[in-house]
Amino acid sequence: MTQRILILSHDNKIGDAIVVTGLFNPLRALWPDCEIGVLCGASNAALYRHHPEVKWLHVSASRNVFARLWTSLKARLKRYDMVVHFGLDLANPSVQLVLNTVNAKQRFLFLKHPTQPLPNDVVMAGDWGYSPDTAALHYTARHLRFLQTIGAAAAPYQYDIRLGPQTHDSARQHEGLQMVINSQSSAANKSFSLPWLQQFVTAVYAQHLHIHMQLLSASPALETAMREMFQPYADRVTVTPFASTVTPSLAIIQKADLVVSPDTYAVHAASAWNKPVIALYEPSVLSVDSWKPLSDSYAQIVAPTGKAVSDIGVPEVMKALAHLLANPKSRERVFLK
Repeated sequence: MTQRILILSHDNKIGDAIVVTGLFNPLRALWPDCEIGVLCGASNAALYRHHPEVKWLHVSASRNVFARLWTSLKARLKRYDMVVHFGLDLANPSVQLVLNTVNAKQRFLFLKHPTQPLPNDVVMAGDWGYSPDTAALHYTARHLRFLQTIGAAAAPYQYDIRLGPQTHDSARQHEGLQMVINSQSSAANKSFSLPWLQQFVTAVYAQHLHIHMQLLSASPALETAMREMFQPYADRVTVTPFASTVTPSLAIIQKADLVVSPDTYAVHAASAWNKPVIALYEPSVLSVDSWKPLSDSYAQIVAPTGKAVSDIGVPEVMKALAHLLANPKSRERVFLK
């Protein structure tokens, strides 16, 4: 019997969507004739649009409750057998609206529904690292638990990003080591400031003559600022044009030799393609443990308590870069004081 499975990704987060891509192949291996749908946002739809295992993509045009309601109504027409929600935000009225409107035959949740539990809910209860008495678990732990619950074969969990065919046509533009730098995250304290970025790029330019740096643009204003700032280094520093979709940035990361980023989607994209990554984190236990890189080679640098990512000294990052270049397959985590 064909199983119709809906995965909720309506939070629109790109990093979460990268993690979800690891589900598709195990689901297909378990149920070869299953039909997979994803309910997502406009920003993270790029992670699902070209995946061959996703049959239906329900895209909410915005976070507006009416947009989510309309998208959920369209998903309801597919009569899904099961819906899976990986979040712990079941008290959120928007999440409840989506779950109720989709009206799947069975719900797979990670907490008991706080207001409307159903008799056939599958609740995969666990601490998930959100208690102060336990260590935080990586976000993939929930995905692995879901696969275990439905009887999928045990295997390493691997992200599976698929990009459109046009993204594979572009060749690398420079010889030497290609370093991609993503400077922006979801909040200012998790992002590289422009002065910090200038100091870091200047240090790499002076100390590593074989490295070409490609800077990702998170907005038109940032693109303009970086072009002006790094024009003197244009022989080895490229600023990518801003794009309204994440796909071009993902394609650039796919071709990189090394990625430098704060705690955001670029770290997980690097992990998807097993790229060495230097990842900078603000001192949140949940961020540091739940979203650590999964690449074979990485350096995870954590800012001092009460400090932001840009308070991490550039010399510390340069030290990590030198170590990573000299010691492939190394993994290290540094807590700064």
